[in-house]
Amino acid sequence: MNNNDFAKMHNPNRPLTLLNVWNRDSAKALQHEKIKVVASSSYGSAADKNKEDGQQVSLNENVGIFSSLTGDTFRSLDFEAGYSDNSNSLQSNIKYLIRNKISGINLEDKLPGENELQAIEKFTEKINLINHTDIEKSMFVNIRTDSFFSGDLMIKNQNKELLKETIDRINQYEKHAIDGIFIPGLKNKEFISTIARNISVPLNIMLGIQSDKLEEYLSIGISRISFGPSTFLEFNHTNFTVEDYFKQKIDQISYLENNKLINLAGG
Repeated sequence: MNNNDFAKMHNPNRPLTLLNVWNRDSAKALQHEKIKVVASSSYGSAADKNKEDGQQVSLNENVGIFSSLTGDTFRSLDFEAGYSDNSNSLQSNIKYLIRNKISGINLEDKLPGENELQAIEKFTEKINLINHTDIEKSMFVNIRTDSFFSGDLMIKNQNKELLKETIDRINQYEKHAIDGIFIPGLKNKEFISTIARNISVPLNIMLGIQSDKLEEYLSIGISRISFGPSTFLEFNHTNFTVEDYFKQKIDQISYLENNKLINLAGG
């Protein structure tokens, strides 16, 4: 599956729905269920190794999550903040991802350990460098903005000024050839619809696999739904093998797939 095929899966009428993985075994188990898009969770990967999230697991280890995959499975990496503090290392990292068949990335606009988002001008320089390095446009660049993902999430999900600021920020990012926008922490359905109407790229949100009802987030403008670390967290409270865990999860939501309400990227 190439970048164009993956981009076409982002459909607000039938959102791409991703069960995130955290290590090689979980990635292989998901592919065994004939899922053609495998997306990692940096939190899940770190927790699996008893480490903190925030680039504490090496880029090489996180890329290694996909090493057991075969064929043309689309590999989407949680790239965090780019694992770099300068343009040369970021460029080297992008070339490394391309060599290792990483097909998509999520890139955060907040640095590890920081409370504030990066300045728009500074962050878009990073986007420009990625686009310049990926000359053949082989990777889907999904930009994660953390405006709703710190502090009191309930209060933020009622903050109309923050909503406006987020739309303005995304509109600035859109000028730099991004492919999608990811807003973890955003749960207010009215806000979601407002953002979707005011941006030109596909909207990706994150749900909790136990705490949220997937059905409630359909047909409101979302083109991609991720479950982030909640798959890892739920799995670790079961007695299932990872193969049985993903089989059960897919079975539970297969009626939505069968009715063409979501797209699990099955083969």
